[in-house]
Amino acid sequence: MNRALLLLFVVLMFLYTTGFEADRFVTTTTHNRLKFTLNRGAHDAALQVNKDWLAEGLVVFERPLAHAAFEAGLRGNLQLRPDGTPYEGSLLTAAPVIVFEDYVDDLSPGVVFPYSYVRESEHIVQVLKGPAVIYRVKVKMPRSSSLSYNGDVYKTVIYEYPLDFKLSQ
Repeated sequence: MNRALLLLFVVLMFLYTTGFEADRFVTTTTHNRLKFTLNRGAHDAALQVNKDWLAEGLVVFERPLAHAAFEAGLRGNLQLRPDGTPYEGSLLTAAPVIVFEDYVDDLSPGVVFPYSYVRESEHIVQVLKGPAVIYRVKVKMPRSSSLSYNGDVYKTVIYEYPLDFKLSQ
């Protein structure tokens, strides 16, 4: 009887550990996918610059185009429908929400690079070496068990043109 109870305990412990490891795998995969997606989306947004100002040597973002490019990057890399909701079988269970978006470019008032960018309400503190796009996205974490984290994760991405970009033109 003791051996049967020990065997039952070992099997239950194995199932618990396997479930915990599966949950960790889903969480890690979600974080990595979000990180790569946000970086790609911010890169696409940062490419949306006004060509007339660029000819003058200034980086000025076309904000509506940049926002559209960022959202398109999210949809393409996170398997989202055109309305932003995830397709069946994708990693996410709810649509990501852009909670903060900002653009710092050569026409931003009072900005001289390097620039100390501080948004305390969003917990963003960064020294920008050049024009940058900044996004903060809220994502509901997927749950693989009842013990999984049941909440939102906030990810911030800053994609900037470094100061030496302008010097090399």
